[in-house]
Amino acid sequence: MKQMSILVVLLVLFAGCSSFTKSNSQTNEIPSQIGGPNSMMNIPDQHEWTTEEINKKTGYEPYTKKFFKGIYLTTTFHRVNPGENVGTNESFPDQKIRVQLIERNRDLEMIEIVKEKIFTNGEKLSVQLPEETDVLYTYSQEALGENNEVLDTDVSLFYVPPEEFNARMYTENDVLEPDDTMNVKIENWGPTQLTFGAPYTIEKYQNGSWKNVSGNRAFEDIEYLAGPGENFTQEIKLESYNLDNGKYRVVKEFDASNTDIRKLLAVEFEIEY
Repeated sequence: MKQMSILVVLLVLFAGCSSFTKSNSQTNEIPSQIGGPNSMMNIPDQHEWTTEEINKKTGYEPYTKKFFKGIYLTTTFHRVNPGENVGTNESFPDQKIRVQLIERNRDLEMIEIVKEKIFTNGEKLSVQLPEETDVLYTYSQEALGENNEVLDTDVSLFYVPPEEFNARMYTENDVLEPDDTMNVKIENWGPTQLTFGAPYTIEKYQNGSWKNVSGNRAFEDIEYLAGPGENFTQEIKLESYNLDNGKYRVVKEFDASNTDIRKLLAVEFEIEY
């Protein structure tokens, strides 16, 4: 499993921090994993291809800079929602522009042309995606000459993930001492990208139910992104919680990007002096 390259996005800070409480988790069973490793059939093996590499694989003419700004040169792979509008929204009143939306397999071989439009009146360049999920598309825009020769091309990949959540949370050492640092590992099996923050709760199993023993603690308002096949490790310094002997669990909340899926995962551990 490849190690995650973490993309950290600083969000707007509210009083410098946020808090995390899960009152309904205290009596619920929360799994350590949901689903299993996903084949990610439609996601390319290398989703950081350059525009030049995508053009070569798909047969499009090169980007010449004659018309387009090259908006997709730095980010050529995008996860989007079904039915979303995609495109650069550029406008060329005096130029014929051909826009294509093509469904492709993970090797970028064409499955079918979903949409093709010719813009001649300066319309903003965009198309609406179908409502299907688990589909990979190329969006392309080509500036055409008088004889329909291609003068410039801009192309990018758009992936609409399925409504799935496949991930696990675990620790390699589940018996710890009160002053240990616990490494909580998150493994995203895909096909969706996971988003999550720093917050978590620590709960203790007492008298047949789980009780929050970490209180309403403040955390930095930071969002982490883990793509399919990526890992993330969060360190928890247990000494700040004054835990005694017993059975505990760490609970975290996750969102599957570009879906409505939100899930809790928990990893259990024991404290022994």
